[in-house]
Amino acid sequence: MKVIRTDVTPGSADFSKPDAGPGRTGESGEVFLHLARRTAGVASLNLSPRPGDVEGNLEQAEEALTRLRGEHPSLRWVVLPELFTSGYTGLTSVHRYAEDAEEGPGARRFCELARQLDLYIAYGFAERLPGTSGPSGVADSANLVGPEGVILTYRKHHLVRETGEDRVFVPGVELPTVEAGGVRVALAICWDLGFPEVVRGAALEGAELILAPAGWREPYGTQYDLSCAARALDNGIFLASANQLGDYPEAHFGTPGHVYGPNGDRISELTGPAAVGELDLEVIGEWRNFYGSTLSQGEVSGLGMQERRAPGGSRLQGPPEYMSLAT
Repeated sequence: MKVIRTDVTPGSADFSKPDAGPGRTGESGEVFLHLARRTAGVASLNLSPRPGDVEGNLEQAEEALTRLRGEHPSLRWVVLPELFTSGYTGLTSVHRYAEDAEEGPGARRFCELARQLDLYIAYGFAERLPGTSGPSGVADSANLVGPEGVILTYRKHHLVRETGEDRVFVPGVELPTVEAGGVRVALAICWDLGFPEVVRGAALEGAELILAPAGWREPYGTQYDLSCAARALDNGIFLASANQLGDYPEAHFGTPGHVYGPNGDRISELTGPAAVGELDLEVIGEWRNFYGSTLSQGEVSGLGMQERRAPGGSRLQGPPEYMSLAT
């Protein structure tokens, strides 16, 4: 017997209570179930931050987020570009704008916006690591904030040598996942998307949605789009990435980020700087059943957790195959 689900109802972020109604039987014995599918909006907000203008960039984000929320009442998750608060440019001076992940001006402003707008917002910033000062001790980081405050800080793992990131930033090694709005969420940053093991590690820890701030320059826009689609398809999950746009002293950024479904297709439409799509968690299981899951049952249920020590002695924990690549 084949069961076919119909009728998607957008606008609710409660994924835990599917509402089955009367069904009907097709000519070949299929059972059609009428379900009020719970979906919610996710957006990639491709903005153009001004170099070094932290306050101006925060105002730009507030205006764009407020407008976007009004236009899309079902919106639940939004991702902004990499290093958004300072702009991805002039990396040798980016330490001047580095801030604490929880108490910095960007964190305070975005937490307030998340409370006001009832959103989960991922944004990129230069993070001042505890106990450091000056040019050293800065990470290329992203925060995920919600109505409850800062709930996740991620530090970019794969720094781009060709642009000097490895001479400016401390690489990250941890790969946290959290529940945000009823969905398991993890973060990645730009060039991390070029490495399959980052998103795979998050998926093995249960991530259903990856939010990925980016500063992906031209002429590699096609590769940016392909990397986003591939990481979604690799793992049968949703992925949303936002790119910085505009001409800057070091580079041109011209390809907007989008939202991708578990089958690797774009599921968002671009209006101005925002690409907005609808997330339906049931699609993950349906796609894996139809296409085949790349996360094999043995791989997931058999995962042991290994511990390693990061540089500086902090304890890391994660799936074995990811931890072998983490440092």
